[in-house]
Amino acid sequence: MPHTFPSPLSPPGLSTSVLICFLCLGSGSFSATEPSFAEKQRHKAIQFEKRGAWLEACRCWEELVRRDRQDPLAREGLHRCQRRLQLWLRHTDTIYHEKLKHLSPSQALDVYEQILTILHVAHPDRDRTHYTPLFRQGLEELRLALDEPNFRKQYLSGVKPAAIEAFKQRLTHWVNRLISTRSEARELALEVIRAAAQDGIPLRQKTISAMVLEFAAGASNTLDEHSAFLAPGNFALIQAALRGKVVGVGVEVGFDDHDGVQITRIHAKGPAEEAGLEVGDRILRVGRTSTEHLPPDYVAELLRGEPNSSVELEIERDIWDGSRTVCLQRRVVNVTSVELSRLEPLDDGSSLGVPVGYIKIHHFQDSTPHEVKEAILTLSTSPEIKGLILDLRGNPGGVFKAAVAVAELFVNGVIVVGQSPFKEFNRPFKSETGGPIDLPMVVLVDQETASAAEVLAGALQGGRPFTKLIGQTTYGKGSIQCIIPVEKGLLDGSAGVRLTVAKLFSPSNQPYTGRGVVPDLIRGEKGDLLILEARKVLLELLRPTLTKWRLPMRDAKTRVS
Repeated sequence: MPHTFPSPLSPPGLSTSVLICFLCLGSGSFSATEPSFAEKQRHKAIQFEKRGAWLEACRCWEELVRRDRQDPLAREGLHRCQRRLQLWLRHTDTIYHEKLKHLSPSQALDVYEQILTILHVAHPDRDRTHYTPLFRQGLEELRLALDEPNFRKQYLSGVKPAAIEAFKQRLTHWVNRLISTRSEARELALEVIRAAAQDGIPLRQKTISAMVLEFAAGASNTLDEHSAFLAPGNFALIQAALRGKVVGVGVEVGFDDHDGVQITRIHAKGPAEEAGLEVGDRILRVGRTSTEHLPPDYVAELLRGEPNSSVELEIERDIWDGSRTVCLQRRVVNVTSVELSRLEPLDDGSSLGVPVGYIKIHHFQDSTPHEVKEAILTLSTSPEIKGLILDLRGNPGGVFKAAVAVAELFVNGVIVVGQSPFKEFNRPFKSETGGPIDLPMVVLVDQETASAAEVLAGALQGGRPFTKLIGQTTYGKGSIQCIIPVEKGLLDGSAGVRLTVAKLFSPSNQPYTGRGVVPDLIRGEKGDLLILEARKVLLELLRPTLTKWRLPMRDAKTRVS
């Protein structure tokens, strides 16, 4: 990756030279007002599952999880559907197919063994990483793959359905096998795959390699809801997002239940902005591929490509009569994570009003701490702001160290407490700079504020005076994931594992997972209405300092490191 940090984490036996550590959660919508909502939503999710509509099923379960993080059925359903969605994404990844054409069975087994090593050493829940359960989950992943149409098309073309069904039944013979070493798991996986020939399945090289990697994916995908095997397309997308540089058309996309895939953000000076595209535009087609039923991550991957290559989009907008087609040329787009603006001065009864600033952090990437510093410096020029509204709504997280570095700008003391097999994360993270920015603040949060954003919100709430959180209780995800590249075989550097390596606790040692951060003031307003409410709260925080500020004497300047 272009911007990484040397790993102080790598334990003995883990050959990975670089780990990219981050916290992140995919965004989604939530609304539930009817008493029978949970029952209706569960029924809807199950119906989607029966049809193999894994994306839609995931959205149903996710809404239930957002409603009640302690609901075991909802969490189980979400995890189950995420696994099937990952399977679908993996086998629609063209780069992955190309790699597998040239990956020998021996190299695929090397990948499997490396991934078992990573999981066994790095995951904080050691009870989940014994080789026996990891092997069983690999068996289950292979069974699921045998039902996946894309897997059958790519690797089992021409094989009779009866042969596939017979092999699926044969997989049960190995379910109760006990395994104590990686090499045993490797040998047994190969034994399982060779047995397919007994049911009439031709064992071509790419078929064997594909089946071996299903064992690797199954072991990775079932440890928890945030760990997963990353095929090359998804791996490259995450890498680009973390470093803030993407080759594409300069948009971010999301999904709306009524309108489908929509543009949710347009990056400045990108091809989409130059072509006049707007937030809220619906993307109906990318090239020849319809976006109907496609997850936003997959659409985002379709929008990426080689620099200077072209892509055609079919766009729909409410005010248009029908859809329109635009052709955009891909190029490197610098993605910023921070937006700033000066708000209308607060009305304190004086003729001048109180100058205040607004900063929104969309996500956390490597450049976010620098972006926040630059934003504060910009807002500190004449007229210098006296208070700040920090907007973390909809922030799904991102790079953990970036969130800690931003917190260090504002907080004096403990930011977050980590528990991990790694010394680097098994400690309290404390501010060593004394929180140089001492502006009174109001922080906006909602149910989609997650992960790294919750770390910052929790640190601000408990670690500084003249600060209030308003909005809704945050999502409740308290763990660190690392992107660990696969170094074996032809997947070298093109695929990897997203793995949970630490659990996180608030400065008062309360777990974030399942609880989130509860705001000081619960508010249900959305959009600009919550900003209006925040202005009132900020004015009250500022009142004790306003008289001193109005005196014709030296002001206490905002300090920025």
